[in-house]
Amino acid sequence: MPEIMVFKAGKYLQGDWPKERVQRMVDAYDPEKNYEAPIVIGHRFYGNTDESQYAHGWVKSLRMDGAGKVFAEIPEFSALVKQAMAENKLRYVSAEIYEFDKIEDSQSPYLRAISLLGRDTPQIPTTRLPSLFALMTGGTVTTVNEEEHIAAFTRKVNADDTLSFGRQENTEHPNEEDDMGKVEDLQEELEKSNAALAAFQKENEDLKNAGRKVESAAFFSKLRDEGRLTPALFDRTVALDMKLGDEERKELRALFSELDTKVDLSGTHAADKKNAPAPAAASADLTAKIRAFQAEKKLAGFAEAAAALYADRPELFDEEEK
Repeated sequence: MPEIMVFKAGKYLQGDWPKERVQRMVDAYDPEKNYEAPIVIGHRFYGNTDESQYAHGWVKSLRMDGAGKVFAEIPEFSALVKQAMAENKLRYVSAEIYEFDKIEDSQSPYLRAISLLGRDTPQIPTTRLPSLFALMTGGTVTTVNEEEHIAAFTRKVNADDTLSFGRQENTEHPNEEDDMGKVEDLQEELEKSNAALAAFQKENEDLKNAGRKVESAAFFSKLRDEGRLTPALFDRTVALDMKLGDEERKELRALFSELDTKVDLSGTHAADKKNAPAPAAASADLTAKIRAFQAEKKLAGFAEAAAALYADRPELFDEEEK
């Protein structure tokens, strides 16, 4: 099982930690009966996001060697921690410890968490330079929460710890093929996610278009039944309505609604093609001509421009023979 050195008996500015006291902490640790210490990123006591609540591993057991060094057995680290350690984004290991024995002599200190630190460096007063020196050479004890009697032993990660975090044994010459394989796997997962997102977006857009088409068909069906729109131009008018923006669609529908009846409803909609309402011509060319006429005459709306152009040049609105 992977092990990491997380504490060392000794005298520190914030208090003494003789081997006897350290051994009591080691013996007290029991994740099955008591509290199971998590692996976390940064000294965080109250997280306000889901991610800050996540644990990146769990301490299974503690042991102390003859030199007073305490090792934490951690079966597995999260992929995020492995990647961050491999990229040197996290550089310090900090054991947070409940100092229960300061509250009651009969109690033992207890491991609260193992914090991995990057930017959130140990909270050491800048005036205590010996503590900074101790941190670089072997570790130091600091107080991270005085009210709850929580101390932290922090030390810098070294080459001996790299295997515990799932990195290559040869740190000077890492296995580039394995690294490339991991990158390719991540790229493949990303491509799958992007493809799934694109399919979802297309499905959503198709549903929106289908709903818009139903609504547009319902609107122009009513106008067709009222004789304002010839059946021959119904599909083209619906298609044009779906392509226009919201404001243009409002103007187009307003224009149709204001038109007089052009179709004889006594028979089978046998209307003369010259009686077709002006904007029903769905060609992009006609739309462009209406827009140009609107700009030339400085007319306020698309509907007004279409009506004016129809009055001036009705031949533009005749349906072409096919």
